[in-house]
Amino acid sequence: MNMPAVFWVSPEPMGLTFSRVALSLVVKVPLEELEQHMVANPAVVGEELAREVARYARQHKLGYYPALDYFLEHGGVDPDLLNALESMTWLVTGLVREEIKTRLRPVFSTIRFESIQALAYTMPTVRPGQNNALLRLGEHFTPDQVKLTLIATSIRHRDTPETAIKMAERMTWRWLHEHFEAIDITNIRYLPPEGDDTHA
Repeated sequence: MNMPAVFWVSPEPMGLTFSRVALSLVVKVPLEELEQHMVANPAVVGEELAREVARYARQHKLGYYPALDYFLEHGGVDPDLLNALESMTWLVTGLVREEIKTRLRPVFSTIRFESIQALAYTMPTVRPGQNNALLRLGEHFTPDQVKLTLIATSIRHRDTPETAIKMAERMTWRWLHEHFEAIDITNIRYLPPEGDDTHA
């Protein structure tokens, strides 16, 4: 007796889907940890750079403190200090990258870094004449803070973009905050699931 063939197809295997989010954050590495890997004291390098940059801004009557890229091109700051900072930022960005990959590997299926940069190379937000300007400038130039953007993919039960964002933010904070002196998630957005380009 011939029986008609019956096929059952699940429209969504186990109700799971890929969820992608882009996270931007700034992390601060404890100076005690950095000093174990560096010959010079990163805080001292930051303070010395702040003095030279502040002196340059004062001599040229600037109403702002230039980013370090300016001095790389035009001079005006001790090149040995700039070289020391470059070595330190290379080290700290590498440490942060590996730490985040290690800590978030159990949480997300894949992680891809879009950008990673030492905060010391960004434009200082402090201005000449502000309270504690020199101190704040030294903190800015100290190579212990890194800003980065990463794309994280996870396999979840179907949920809304809002739920995916909240989950990614909560898990990122939970798994990272104990391993850095400070962490600030500055932006997080949901990405369409199309395209699988999120390999670490």
